[in-house]
Amino acid sequence: SQYSQGEFQQTVITTTPTVTPSGNITMYVEKGWYPQEEEAKKWLATFFKKETGISIELTSLSQQDLLNKINVTMVAGNPPEIAWSTIIGDFQADFSWKGWYEDVGEFVDTLKSLDTFDWVIKAMEAFDGTQKKRIYAFLPIAGCNIPIHYWKDLLEMAGMPSNPNEIPTTSLDKLAQFFREAQDKLWQKDPSTKGKVYGIGWPSLGGIGSLPGDGLQQMIHIMLWYGWKPLTEQGDVVMDSSENISAFAEAVEFVTSNLKGGYSPLGMLEWGSPDNNSAFNAKNIISVFNGTMSIPLYWYGQDKAVYFDKTATLPQFPGAVMWELLGWGLFRQSKNKELAKKFIKWFLQPDIINQFLKASGGRYCPTSRAVLEMDSFWRNGYSTSGKKDPHLPTVYEMLINGKNNIPHIYHWFGHPWGYQDAYVLAAVHRVMKDGLTPLEAAKE
Repeated sequence: SQYSQGEFQQTVITTTPTVTPSGNITMYVEKGWYPQEEEAKKWLATFFKKETGISIELTSLSQQDLLNKINVTMVAGNPPEIAWSTIIGDFQADFSWKGWYEDVGEFVDTLKSLDTFDWVIKAMEAFDGTQKKRIYAFLPIAGCNIPIHYWKDLLEMAGMPSNPNEIPTTSLDKLAQFFREAQDKLWQKDPSTKGKVYGIGWPSLGGIGSLPGDGLQQMIHIMLWYGWKPLTEQGDVVMDSSENISAFAEAVEFVTSNLKGGYSPLGMLEWGSPDNNSAFNAKNIISVFNGTMSIPLYWYGQDKAVYFDKTATLPQFPGAVMWELLGWGLFRQSKNKELAKKFIKWFLQPDIINQFLKASGGRYCPTSRAVLEMDSFWRNGYSTSGKKDPHLPTVYEMLINGKNNIPHIYHWFGHPWGYQDAYVLAAVHRVMKDGLTPLEAAKE
């Protein structure tokens, strides 16, 4: 079945040879934010079985439940053959270090043949502590630039410019000041919004010790915008230089000043990955810095007027643009990992990749130029009644034409680095709850 215009249609002809099945593939997938994502994964399993005869036992789980399930099954010695989730990349260094991931280096040439961006392929590498060597730890297929969305209608109510090109993005401070001014004017013009609608709904600051997710991504972005450089050109880790401590402290100062000044809701201190979505969708915040395109795509399914007319996504950011990568992880101890490799060989066809990601609604953008250019959807997004998509094309433009695209910090070090500890989020809590200065919190 081929996906087109919201429906699955005729069968796609592929070049995959018929194989004799032997066993099943256990597959864990991250639960989608809207129905399209769930249907796309079911379609993938059904289509694969139709073409190969191999069954996939599909289990859909929330991010936290998927992480817990992987940990439990690894300890028990019966992990899944394969998993699809942001968790696969987020915990790349930790899982590789423990020897959990299968080396997927045999697929690198295929990714290169699909004209996958070099920085994406580089992000696959991590150190396997059990084998004492670097491996290709996971297969990144798609990415998202961690977009900033905003309510156009709230800006218009405040008497502020609402066109994306009118919003200052040359510096973080100018961007933040714009949304602070929008909140001030909105509260003046509509007193019922005072204390209920805030200008800056980012970063999320919860999940420390478990799954910091979106908030850590957003906070690292802010640190980079202030000049944080934890790696030298030679690849050495330098965390405690005066420049990095200063950038760390400036990022903490930026966030805490918004919280103390009343421009961000105090509840943000406890927000996990889903909570910023909920706050934005409820119009409790004017702007949000999210992990994927899940927010506008939710509205595309719920209310197209909100998608096309009432919300928008900024077309560019200050400074570097980090990309969260989504892909497949294979587990070395799984009993049918060779079947999982057959699945990967089958999946790595441009038509299959394109159909799967497109059927998922476009939440993640292909990281292969070959796939990006084979379908105008990635360049143009959705359209209705002649209206242009204000969201998805921003991802394509940044990916194709971006001057400073880099993989997320999860992929920088190649070894465990304290992802769950989320030190920079913890520093914000120390300032807000314990009275430390941003510099004191940074030096801790």
